[in-house]
Amino acid sequence: MKINWKHSMVMFILSVSLVIPSAAFHVAADEKYAPATTVKSYSLTNGIKVEVKSVLNESTSEGTRIGTVVRLFNDGDRLTGVPEYEVRAKTLDGLEYIMRPSQANAKNIQPKETVELSYMNIVERYDVFSLTELSFYDVDEFVYPKQEKKIISLPISDIEWKGEKAVLTDPATMKKWEDTFTIPVLSSTLAYKPISLTEQNTPDGPMTIVALLATNNGDKKTVIPDFRINGKTENKIYTGSRIEKDPVILEPGEKNYVHYAVPIRNKMEVKSLSVLTPEDFVGDDKAHTNYLIGRLTITPPGANDVRFFMNQLPPYELNKPIQFDPLTKLIRPEINVSMSDLRIYESAGGGFKAAVAKFKLLNKSESPQQVPQFQAVLSSVSGNKYLGTRQNTQVETLIPNISYVIYYSFIIPNAETGEKLAMEITDGKSAEPYNLPLAAFKTKVIEETEDKSSAFYPFQVTLNNWSMGINYNMGGSLPYSYKTNLDFDIKLQDEIVVDQSFSKMRLEFVDAKNRIMASKVLSFTGDNKLVSGTQTLDFSLDRLETTVYLRIYEMIDTPFGEARRLIQTAKR
Repeated sequence: MKINWKHSMVMFILSVSLVIPSAAFHVAADEKYAPATTVKSYSLTNGIKVEVKSVLNESTSEGTRIGTVVRLFNDGDRLTGVPEYEVRAKTLDGLEYIMRPSQANAKNIQPKETVELSYMNIVERYDVFSLTELSFYDVDEFVYPKQEKKIISLPISDIEWKGEKAVLTDPATMKKWEDTFTIPVLSSTLAYKPISLTEQNTPDGPMTIVALLATNNGDKKTVIPDFRINGKTENKIYTGSRIEKDPVILEPGEKNYVHYAVPIRNKMEVKSLSVLTPEDFVGDDKAHTNYLIGRLTITPPGANDVRFFMNQLPPYELNKPIQFDPLTKLIRPEINVSMSDLRIYESAGGGFKAAVAKFKLLNKSESPQQVPQFQAVLSSVSGNKYLGTRQNTQVETLIPNISYVIYYSFIIPNAETGEKLAMEITDGKSAEPYNLPLAAFKTKVIEETEDKSSAFYPFQVTLNNWSMGINYNMGGSLPYSYKTNLDFDIKLQDEIVVDQSFSKMRLEFVDAKNRIMASKVLSFTGDNKLVSGTQTLDFSLDRLETTVYLRIYEMIDTPFGEARRLIQTAKR
């Protein structure tokens, strides 16, 4: 998928993505790359070139583990055997350690093919030392005395990795959050850009989710290779894991995301992110030894203040199509999603409030489309996040050119006013149980006005008038009969549909002492739906009330019970 955007628009969206985790979007194609460490190649023989991919010098409980991975490239036109050279690692103090070859090492190299050879040794040293050279020796053990000839020595001090607590010092390996980088030992044509850093609660506990946008700048289809991202706080290293389980394959020029879950509770604790590549060594007993080599360090974005985050978000205008990440597969381009309403409701029994957002889904195509199962998260200026609960609906298909309205409820504390909010739309399906960012915008709850006709969106409801008659019946336990007539004008806006689980109208008749005399719940859907005309409600009481109030509420279902919003109060 190729999408061309104006550069100014892309850079604006990108600036938002650096500070708002849910606003990850396409990156401009003319991005400047941060310098990357290149892999140097040397001639090992006339037809074979060699380069050092990885060097490990790590202290363990068993001693110091020295590991290295080299690549051999057959530049010739015929099958060539891997030279049986002895590989030695030399320390700064002049000592040499013979490296043992992995049992998985290749024996031959096809023409124009590259193979990786792994070597390792564990030496009983517990002091700190550095490695300087990796040498290849041609050793003849069948003569006496043994003869050996040094073939080549390669410098390795600049790429030595001393384990997970090591710190990279080469400026070329230090990346800022806004940098686009490559990992040359894996691919020189795949470029990565940090996009977002989010906090999420998952079944495995709190996680910080790191999103990278990968771009294939080559001319061949490429699989994003395996690499890891770890998070570092002030005192601890946290091991990350890639969220995508299936291979991510990019066509030439294509872009896509890779995400990592790092078990850090608060993203503000992240001091740095490390990009590491995995290596493997197979011993004589066929046991595998896996280890990681640090390649890059990324500085997380600054300005972690919540108010700064929110100020960077674009304000939202109701009923306008939400601008989603164009790479998303959850919400197809044929579907417009807009937020049409955001108001605060109160629980019938007290104890909590609910913010309710209504979203309109419009299928612009000429064929049915699946209803997108997106998630919504509401954030307050104080930094609190409230996960939305989607309306319980059975509708799965959007009819062409017909809008469908659903609501999300957010349980919020009573102190929340709703004046400054951020709405985040996320994808909770593609990589369960994680939510991947799709869009974000700044918003607030709708202020109540004298015009109540749009309070039940998408229905326009007008109470034209109402009347009440009272009859006295002798001899009954409830001698007073009340007959109420309510004249409503009900209109459905545009070509919009809702289902039977949508919000409902509640009517309450209340006396002067605020006691409920009678109530009734009316639905806008179904066989007995509320329509224009007169609605009659009869009830009986044991007392005569001359002052009666009519209260009209909108009611919705939440996981904590019913929540309602007072629409109108009328007095008889």
